[in-house]
Amino acid sequence: MITSTISQYDSSTLKSATYNYKHKTLTVHFNHATYVYNGVSRSDFESFNSAESQGKALNEFIKGKYDFEKVNESTIKTELTGLVKNITAPGSLLDELPPSDYQLDN
Repeated sequence: MITSTISQYDSSTLKSATYNYKHKTLTVHFNHATYVYNGVSRSDFESFNSAESQGKALNEFIKGKYDFEKVNESTIKTELTGLVKNITAPGSLLDELPPSDYQLDN
């Protein structure tokens, strides 16, 4: 049983979309943000997904019909970048060793 599908699009603004058949959520990835639409019917998703223009189909079949939440990808990338910087911060493992009087003689 297929539970979700991901489609990639050749569009200047709309990159991809993911549809979850079980939860009826459509996640649309644009260049700078992601929108999650809730309660999207399978037929509306299929009409959107198979259209010649997903931008036009989004306006025709999805927008205004379903509740949505905007997720800002730029913020997520910034947070992840900051996390990576913290993990890879320069330093030495020797800085984390206890003072020599706590170390065992080898």
